[in-house]
Amino acid sequence: WGGHSGSRLGLDVGGTLTKLVFFESETRPSWCNGHFAQVIKTLGIQALRSEAEGSGKDFCRQCSFWGERDRGLGFYDADLKGSFHFLCFSTDKMERFVGLLAEQDLHHQIDEIYSTGGGAYKYAKLFQEVLGITLKPVDELGVVIKGISWLLRREIAEEVCWLSEKPKKSLLEMLSEETVSECHFVDTNNLFPFILVNIGSGVSIVRVDGTDKFERISGSALGGGTFWGLCNLLCPERTDFAAAGALADSGDASKVNLLVEDIYGGDYELAGGKKLPGTLTASFFAKAGRNGGEANDADVLRALITMISQNICQIAFLNSRLHGITRIVFTGNFLRHNPVAGGVIADNMRRVSATALPGKKLEALFLLHEGYFGALGSFLQNVEGENAEIPSCQRLPAPLPTLLGKLAACSSRGKPGAIQRTWRSFGRCFRKRECGEGSGARA
Repeated sequence: WGGHSGSRLGLDVGGTLTKLVFFESETRPSWCNGHFAQVIKTLGIQALRSEAEGSGKDFCRQCSFWGERDRGLGFYDADLKGSFHFLCFSTDKMERFVGLLAEQDLHHQIDEIYSTGGGAYKYAKLFQEVLGITLKPVDELGVVIKGISWLLRREIAEEVCWLSEKPKKSLLEMLSEETVSECHFVDTNNLFPFILVNIGSGVSIVRVDGTDKFERISGSALGGGTFWGLCNLLCPERTDFAAAGALADSGDASKVNLLVEDIYGGDYELAGGKKLPGTLTASFFAKAGRNGGEANDADVLRALITMISQNICQIAFLNSRLHGITRIVFTGNFLRHNPVAGGVIADNMRRVSATALPGKKLEALFLLHEGYFGALGSFLQNVEGENAEIPSCQRLPAPLPTLLGKLAACSSRGKPGAIQRTWRSFGRCFRKRECGEGSGARA
């Protein structure tokens, strides 16, 4: 494998963030005499020093003006005999990223790159005109599932975990600092079936029954893009996604959120002896601007993250109840450097499950490589070539199979008639459609 340079890369171009996976092979050294690997592994330090020389800032962070390398996520794979590197940058910096590739001549010998996300279409012309590289789009959910399934089979450190109550650090910080007291790993041998909640700019909720068997069952437009857009609107001085997430950790959401105790003066007693805690949020941002109260950026950002995370968690839990699946896995770059989001989702999942399922407590599960599975799945497609099988989910609207099932049941009670002939026509149509989706129609 790896006969062309582009096979070392996997690209996921989302609406907010772009994720890049680079594989550094031992047996087949990187092209450009190793220059590509050298640039990737030293990304950020030199760029920061050149931009802010003499400012006295700490330049240990592996970050540049357009992105950063998640050093804690990299790993060596004994089967492929090489190391994986993971990078992330803001999608609105794509032209600068492409310019960097051209300036450093890093596009040498790359003809095509399998990629996913909306940007695989949006920036195809840019890559072709500036670099001469063809972006070949693949099914987004298919490569995410492929990336997750592949990584769970590798002999690396634990990947799936649940969080202690009120975790103080993000998953990435726990991994890089080897903080195991707040992160509890689980056995992945019996993970299927599970509900996958992929939080990018928006949210996709997927039922996963196996490596090649999954279906998108729900979603939401309230996601990471919502947070970043409102952050730019309400806190315009916060221009770094990771820094905004870290700042939110020191905020107090009650400065802007209306709590139960603000309405009732304390806990609210319900019929049957139950009660609503006074600290429970009754309305997000309902206290903003009231009575001359002032809230700083940290308070606003924490309230934003809490609002989005709680709503995502609630939608995920309802879908798990609807499908009778108790394992819910959250992933996506919204969770990177974001201890508030992970903590809110974990605590809210325990609370709603305890209320709806007396005697049971569901734990929200998290993946340490979070938002990189689309890029990783794209890399695997690059490695395996055009003949690789990327599963694609069922895209029929949910009510239709139910209606057809009723038609079939109705028509089966009598002699073949108009309804029976219609049912058979529908069946032939859908069988053809599924075959088309499973082959070359994915791109």
